[in-house]
Amino acid sequence: MVQTVPRSLTLVSQTPSITVIVPYHNEQENLEYLLGQLVAQTLQPREVILVNSSSTDASSSLIDEWISRHQKQAVFKNLNASTKTPGGSKSAGVVIAKGDLLAFMDCGLSFPLDWLERQFNVMTSRGADWVSGVCLTTGVNLVDKSAIAHTYGYQSARPVIPSSLVRRSVFDRIGLFKDLRAGYDAEWARLASRAGLRRLVNTDVVVQYRGVNFAATVRGVFLKSLRYARPSAGRSDTIVPFLYIVGALVATVGATFSLFVIPFGLVTYGTARATIAWHKSRELRFFLVSPRRMLILVSVGAVMDVGKLLGFAIGVFIRHIQRRVPLI
Repeated sequence: MVQTVPRSLTLVSQTPSITVIVPYHNEQENLEYLLGQLVAQTLQPREVILVNSSSTDASSSLIDEWISRHQKQAVFKNLNASTKTPGGSKSAGVVIAKGDLLAFMDCGLSFPLDWLERQFNVMTSRGADWVSGVCLTTGVNLVDKSAIAHTYGYQSARPVIPSSLVRRSVFDRIGLFKDLRAGYDAEWARLASRAGLRRLVNTDVVVQYRGVNFAATVRGVFLKSLRYARPSAGRSDTIVPFLYIVGALVATVGATFSLFVIPFGLVTYGTARATIAWHKSRELRFFLVSPRRMLILVSVGAVMDVGKLLGFAIGVFIRHIQRRVPLI
């Protein structure tokens, strides 16, 4: 169950045992800012675990150097677990965390300096099992804004795992995040809801990307969509990958037998893509004021779908054909 709470209370009646878990992958440009925000928290955690998600840059060594210079009241740890996904990295941090309360944050985000204090006050005053803040998505250019309109929603504030404070007992009850690049958070939240665990959304805690929200180039949109979709072919709890593949095959066959299907299909597809963006976004007038913006909005959505389709197809091939695993 999910509830939205009013303005946070301003009291901390006890000293909590909080572990902050932050995965990172090639984040050397954002680490100093992130660590500075954590050190400046009005409610200091007992422990901060930074989990290296197979970085290939100097991120890990920079963290080691920073820890040697700044280790203070909180215990900072740099965990090189060779994980490859956000879900797997967060779970690796949960396994070794010592805190009774587990907080999650991501690199590349800005967040309030009283983030932990606000979430702890709401949790203790309202008896929640976990409390989340919201992520406000804006984008840095037209491609990025279009991409988030189709995914997170343009100018939308949605509950997210980064900013969340979770009781350890929640993980004991429903298990860890799945080792996935995308979708692990929504799936875990569904499990928590089905278990009757109480989640509160504190809209007073807002996190934002410091730079690119999704991808700033068409090529980046395509590659990210492909990379995120590929693992989905191995999930037995969703038919979305196969719907993409079947839809593409049906459209190809239809266009082959009748040229009239092509313009009708393009209009239908563009309308559907714009409708999805409208449904997810809080503010879509930014795109409606210009035909060029609408064209780019729909085109970016098409690039995302092509990337997803190819990613799904590659995932199906690897899982079901190359490894000769029976279809789910």
